[in-house]
Amino acid sequence: MERESVSRMTEQATALERAGDWEGASEVYTRAFAAAVEARDLTAAADALRGSGRSRRFQGRYEEAEEYAELSWEIAERNGLSQAAGRALNMLAAIHYLRGDHRTARTLYERALEQARNAGDDDLIGFICQNLGVIANIQGNLRDARALYLESIGASVRAENPSSSTAAYNNLGLVCSDLQEWMEAEIYFARGIEIAERISSAPLLARLCANRAEPLLQVQEFARAKETLARAEAVASRIHDVGPLADVARFRGMAARLEGDLDAAEEHLVRSVGLATSAGLELERAEALRELAHLRRAQGRVEDAVSVMFQAREIFRSLGAEYDVARVEELAARWREDAPSAAADPVR
Repeated sequence: MERESVSRMTEQATALERAGDWEGASEVYTRAFAAAVEARDLTAAADALRGSGRSRRFQGRYEEAEEYAELSWEIAERNGLSQAAGRALNMLAAIHYLRGDHRTARTLYERALEQARNAGDDDLIGFICQNLGVIANIQGNLRDARALYLESIGASVRAENPSSSTAAYNNLGLVCSDLQEWMEAEIYFARGIEIAERISSAPLLARLCANRAEPLLQVQEFARAKETLARAEAVASRIHDVGPLADVARFRGMAARLEGDLDAAEEHLVRSVGLATSAGLELERAEALRELAHLRRAQGRVEDAVSVMFQAREIFRSLGAEYDVARVEELAARWREDAPSAAADPVR
């Protein structure tokens, strides 16, 4: 097949990814790989393998994703394709990150960043800076994370990659929320939503709309928060993306608690925990449990609040989320001072 045919298939697969159709994208990438091999286009072959791996990564099929990424890297490395090799390393790093191996992930990201800079690949620089920012974020280096996200946006703009810059805006909003800079966080989420709408990226749009609720809730703009959650739910339901659905339920629980409707908060948070648990989404489960602990305290059940907070802490710890572990422990200690009879910490 001609290169043009491979390019058309790659464009089709990319469109399927943006729509959240991971299985469909994977099938097209498989055909693109076969066509690239037939055309003896090694760069396209490495790219198609990486695309197959990316689709499987989004499906949670990490072993398969790693195999595709390693094969992509091997083809690129053996044939002196530095850009493709850097991109494959970036994917391998992302898989290690998702498995909780942050040390290996950071090492691979740094190797990939060196290759990206040598190749002058702004697109990849944008990806890697964002990924390194995520690691800095979870380790509590929030200012460093924000700087890396801003660098990612700059590189993504130079590369004319709106999808990458949209993801970076989402992460900027999240780190500003951690810093309790609510107005800045809402601005970044809003900017990300604008771009996600323009490029028709349903997965990014669902996450941005869900995450935008937190700064709005913190400044007591409940009506706007509920509007953005309704939109997030509609988009996430359409593409069957459980992560944003769990977040929507969590933020609805937060909204109900802040408004004093503790029964409704209970219903939403139990749903959030259930969704995250059934889908194996440990981060979302920990965040839902943390919010459930806040509800227990609002209900006057301080011992239960501390116990649930410890459950969240252990999940954060298993994920290597050092900053979240520290925050949870600080809250639990403060609550225990309010209730001296609280149960002893069951986990050491």
